[in-house]
Amino acid sequence: MVERATQDDRTAAPAPDARGARWRRALHRAGPLPFALALASLLLSAGFVVVSLLYNGGRLIPPLDDVYIHLQYGRRLGLGEPFRYLPGEPVTSGASSLLYSFVLGGAYAAGFHGGALLGFATGFGMLCVAAATGLTVLLGRDLGGRATGAWAGVLTCLSGPLLWGAASGMEVGLLALLLVGSVLAFVRERSGARFLVTPLVAALLALTRPEGLLTAGALVAGMVWTLARAAHSGRVPRARAVRRAAFAGLPLLAGACQLLYYLLATGSALANGVQAKSWLHAGLLRQPLEIADQTLRNAQQMIGSLSGLTGQDFAPPATLAFAVLGLVALGFRRERTLAVVLGGAVTAVLLSVATLSTALWQDLRYLQPFLPLVLLLAVLGAGAVAGLATPARGRVVLHGLLAVALLFTVVVTPTWAMRLGQQATAIREGPVSVAQWISGNVPPGDVVAVNDVGAAAWFGGHHTVDLVGLTTNEIAAPSLNGPGTLYEAVRALPPDRRPQWFAIFDWWDGVAVSDLGRAALLGAEPVITFELVSPPRPISEAAPQTCQIDRSCDRVSVWRADWSLDGNADLPDAPVPGTIRDHLNVGDMADEAVHGWTAQPPVLGLQPDSVLDRAAAPGRVVADSGRQVTGGETFTLHDLTPGRPVQLTGRVGADAAVAGEETRTVDVDVNGRRAGTWTLPEATPWGQASFTIPAELVTGPEVTVTTRAERPFLAPYPRYRSYGWWVSQ
Repeated sequence: MVERATQDDRTAAPAPDARGARWRRALHRAGPLPFALALASLLLSAGFVVVSLLYNGGRLIPPLDDVYIHLQYGRRLGLGEPFRYLPGEPVTSGASSLLYSFVLGGAYAAGFHGGALLGFATGFGMLCVAAATGLTVLLGRDLGGRATGAWAGVLTCLSGPLLWGAASGMEVGLLALLLVGSVLAFVRERSGARFLVTPLVAALLALTRPEGLLTAGALVAGMVWTLARAAHSGRVPRARAVRRAAFAGLPLLAGACQLLYYLLATGSALANGVQAKSWLHAGLLRQPLEIADQTLRNAQQMIGSLSGLTGQDFAPPATLAFAVLGLVALGFRRERTLAVVLGGAVTAVLLSVATLSTALWQDLRYLQPFLPLVLLLAVLGAGAVAGLATPARGRVVLHGLLAVALLFTVVVTPTWAMRLGQQATAIREGPVSVAQWISGNVPPGDVVAVNDVGAAAWFGGHHTVDLVGLTTNEIAAPSLNGPGTLYEAVRALPPDRRPQWFAIFDWWDGVAVSDLGRAALLGAEPVITFELVSPPRPISEAAPQTCQIDRSCDRVSVWRADWSLDGNADLPDAPVPGTIRDHLNVGDMADEAVHGWTAQPPVLGLQPDSVLDRAAAPGRVVADSGRQVTGGETFTLHDLTPGRPVQLTGRVGADAAVAGEETRTVDVDVNGRRAGTWTLPEATPWGQASFTIPAELVTGPEVTVTTRAERPFLAPYPRYRSYGWWVSQ
């Protein structure tokens, strides 16, 4: 049955001249200020680009290697191979923004090739931030009047971090535009309880970044609540409210479809970037209290930066405090739904970003898109404080407070332009130079393993293995666990995808990629080494920049791979009695999962980091991965004959940092029953030792072995390196 439209729902198609009149009226109501500030923002971000060009001999270079990751995904998408980082490779989820990849893919298909695509990305970000500035003025007017809109627009226009993001080539500008646009649409559509534009804009927001999905979810909750109240009051029939609420859920559907696509295409609903950066996926144990500790530390630093109370010149002093007052003011002005939506969204985003190990990196770029909304709320908060005085004095207080904020903003804005150029210089000296060398010196068809994968693929023209795990599936977790697990993951790649070259940091505070040389995988000497020569730059402890700027990765060496020791660790170093029935390769995460391997740390916070070593054995050299064990470990070995004794043989090494027999003596439990005490070898890097499991403890085709401290609660604890276990009968 077709429902008859009521008078407030009829939308007769206006004539062309009526449409023109409507646009003219809208432009007249907007006035010149939004357009003037948008133009000023565009000119300022162009000035940032000019500064970067001056730093880099007139060539456009991004401040982050991640920009090239986006460009590469965009190029492949434009060529008809969506989300394949290189031709013929599996689909990966290394792009942090699904929607931005499609934007760049469309630009590539339209003819923006090579350096022109970087120019498009930079210009697109600048235009998006300019548009977000103009919309901030309109949103401020709707919520607080003309003065609120003007001040919010001016502070947004001059925000150094936001201008940095606009000129960076990342998705910062797109996310900022969609954030402000979706909130503005919600504010303007809520009075009629009919949301047409808000769900569409919020759906795009949900596809831009995980933080956008969280904000879109908050907006969906606000729309549904508004419709529920309208239905309860009788303003909207219930059936119609249900239909409108279903359409309001479009952003959640878009986000769910994205996750489903990742799941079907890669086997995991989590994007590779989340797996590689989130504390929720860092290490083997994922201890809740330790995750909470790291999350709180990051949250405190980010709140300090948003409050202007740290060394990071991210926002004017007390910005976040005034923003909270702005939310309270919205609640008192019968804008409680909007206040809850914005407050809930910002809180969820802060907590979500705080779970990332990279939360404070790259000039807090995850928070940059939210600055227009935070600054607008701060202006509303300043207005609330000014409202406590008389009208005449209140105007003085309002403009005085915001003038101070403007002063702090203007003082630091040029610093952000300099920072952009300096970071681009570091990227040019590091990833771009290395990529250009790879392009001209590595034979076509060879595979190169890298820790900075953006420029290497964009310029290098070779297949790559991403040792961080963004653009190579199933590498992120092994990489986070240490060099041993990383070695095993790379070793397990199909033969045609194994790297013949490694272009990696000599040292780095992140993944210890140079430790791959412990397996002789990197050869004797590097083919070439690149060392940064640009001077060190000032670093903020509150928001670290790229590792090239802080000099934690100032050398990159290119090596020829040497796989001659591959697979030689599968057998024990010395013969074992009987027939080997099963082998656990500690450090190989796939094999650990098969055997149920886990550590038993006595203290929270300890992680069984993986190690990689090599040693001479009779007739060969052995390279093997292992784990650093404190306290003990548990694993299950299979294919045994019940009722017969079992010889348990381990490749075990002493902890080089600890001396003393008490740190190598463990109690051994088998299937939950104590089997005896075992003193492990003190050889470095390892030795081989055996333990006999009595026949009466072998009650089935498998045994579960646990090593533990004799006094489980008290120090000193056993500390050793576990490389592998065999059972024989």
